[in-house]
Order: sequence, then C-alpha cells, then structure tokens
Amino acid sequence: MKTLELKITLLSFLFLGIISISYAQEKSPAHLGLFYPVSTHGTTAADYTNDFSLHLLTGLSGGETGAAIYGLAGIVRGDLQGAQISGLWNNVSGKVTGVQVAGILNQSADATKSVQIAGVGNINLGNSAFQASGMFNTAKNVTGGQFVGIANVADSVYGFQVAGIANISRSVNGLQVAGIANISPEIDGVQVGGISSVAKNVKGMQISGISNVADQVDGIQISGLVNRAKTVKGMQIGLINIADSSDLTIGLINIVKNGDKRLGLSIDENLNSFLTFRSGGKRLYGIFGVGTNFEAADLPYGFEGGLGWNLLESNNFRLDVEGVSKYLTDFEDKEFSKFSFQLLPALKISERIHLFAGPNLSYIHSDDLDKVKHSGLVIWDEKSRKNYQSVVLGFTAGLNVRF
Repeated sequence: MKTLELKITLLSFLFLGIISISYAQEKSPAHLGLFYPVSTHGTTAADYTNDFSLHLLTGLSGGETGAAIYGLAGIVRGDLQGAQISGLWNNVSGKVTGVQVAGILNQSADATKSVQIAGVGNINLGNSAFQASGMFNTAKNVTGGQFVGIANVADSVYGFQVAGIANISRSVNGLQVAGIANISPEIDGVQVGGISSVAKNVKGMQISGISNVADQVDGIQISGLVNRAKTVKGMQIGLINIADSSDLTIGLINIVKNGDKRLGLSIDENLNSFLTFRSGGKRLYGIFGVGTNFEAADLPYGFEGGLGWNLLESNNFRLDVEGVSKYLTDFEDKEFSKFSFQLLPALKISERIHLFAGPNLSYIHSDDLDKVKHSGLVIWDEKSRKNYQSVVLGFTAGLNVRF
C-alpha cells in the first residue's frame, strides 16, 4: 500500500512539473511572423511574452507587454499590457491593460484598465473600462462606458451606456441612453430611451419618447406618452400617467389609485360645451375633454386640455384654479381657439356630485368674428378681414361627478 501511495505521489509531482514547464513564460524583445507557426518563435510561440509583435496574417503568444500588430487576427494566451491591433479579431485569455482595436471583434477575460474598440463587437467575460463598437458590447461590470451602434449588455454599469438601439443591464449607476429601449432593474442616475425605458427601481430620472415603466420611482418620470409606476416619490410628466401612489403628476390623464378622478359637463359664455375628465393627485390634476358648440355648425369638433390646482377643500366646498385650452375645428380650414384661466368654486351636493360656477379670463383667436357666439366683457380686441383676437372676462359653469 505504501509503495502504491509513493508512486501516485511521484506521478502527481511529475504531472504538475510538466504543466509548469509547458506554461513557463520566457521574455522576448520581439516576435515576427507570417502566421502561426511560421514565426520567429515557431510552435513555441505560446511560451513567450513579447515586448513587440508584428505578424502579416495571424499571431500567437503567451503574453504581450508592448505593441502587438496583426494583419488578420491575434491570440494572447496570457495578459496584454499595451496595444493589440488587428484587421479582424483579437483574443486575450488574461487581463488587458491598454487598448484593443479590431476590425470585427475583440475578446478578453478582463479589461478593467483598457479601451476596446471594434468595428462589430466587443466581448468581455470580466470587467471593462470602455467599450466602443458598431454592433454590440458585452461585459460583466463596466466601470467607465459602453458606446455602440446597436446594443450594450452588462451586469452592472458605473458610468454610462449609449446605444443606437438598446441597453440591457442589471444595474446602472450613471447614465443609460438608447435610441429605442433601455432595460435595467436598478437605476441610480438617468435613463433616456427614444421609445421606452424599463426599470424596477429608479433613483433619479427616467426619460423616454413614448413610455416609462418602473415599480418604485424616487425622482422623475418624463415621457412623450405614458408613464407607469407603482410608487412615485417625486413627479410624473407625460400625456398619461399611471401609478398606485404619486406625489405629483402632470398630464392630461392621470390614473392614480389614491388620487382624484372626476367626470364633468361644462359650458362657458361662448356656449362651448365639453365632457371633461379631471384626474390627478390630491392637489394637481390634469384636464382632458371633448365637446362642441351647438350653435356653431361649422365647428363641430371640440377638444379641451389643461391643468388644475385644488386651492382648498372642505366637506361642503371646493375651490380650484385651472388653466385650460379649448379648440374647435372642422378639420379642414375653420378653427376657433380659446385659452382661459378660470377660478371655480364648487358646492358639494354630495361626496360625489359637485356643482361649480366661476369667472374666467380668456384669450380668444378665430379666423371669423361671427363663427362663435360672443358674450362676456371684452377687455381688448383686434379685428381684421381674416383674423379676430380678444381678451374677455367670462364664466364657466357645470357639474362634476367624482368616482
């Protein structure tokens, strides 16, 4: 038994010795060649760490400490310190400190202190300082930035991601900018998407052309169309805002679970009549309505939009101030517009039903003086053959139903 154990021990040491010898590195000032193994180091190229390498087509080495230049592709089995430049492909099995430049693809195990630039893509199995490519970048952790034409993918980013189409990461501490979409569960900074931005938790700002989606927002959501979140400690700005709870929503339609929602009918001194939806938080709310003027047959389609603020509210009374814009048109060449500041005291008939009536100060513009019935106190007006403008003191009255 002892003889068998001794043989196993000797074989183990012999095997380890062979491995050590096969991976032992020798220093070389230069490595020149056409393609592997036609070079100054031949088949033993992987056993050398070179200060300088130059290969017409492809090259192989155990490490590089200066410049390594290849016509097509270069492979380094160890670490690279300096620059690796090839027409097509670079591959480093160890750490890269310096720069990798390839016409198509760069690959490395870790590039914490390096810059990777490729025509098509960069693949990093570890950390990366900066990656720039035409199509895609991948890394585990990015401590500087990723810049790409199509997509960036990373576990965590401490810096920035900029992509023509999409950025995907688990967490971002910094900036994410994409032409189409950003997807990251954790954002501590700014997320900007041309179409959409998606996150779970946002500390900072979410901006998109169409939609933002998040669970928790501690900051601001800004979108061209829709913001969606569960809890917002901050502000939502968009045409449509949806949240379970939100401190402040600015939009035409605001669906807040614990907020205010009212559907109403109104009429003003010009006999413009609108069905209007008011929605938002406890104080600030959005206004969106459709309607018409029954005495102006040439202007059958009406739209209303604006913002309101609840000045005070009690069990039997409510006082709001609103800025609203009303627009009538036939969708051809006739139109009437009116922008108003209106003060609306409301009597609560019940918890749900509110009657309101109050004064408004309005600026009116029309292409025809006689298109819409004019009443109220005219403070200023200007008439021309194809134009009518005026500032009028009038009134707004109606009924709101809260639900």
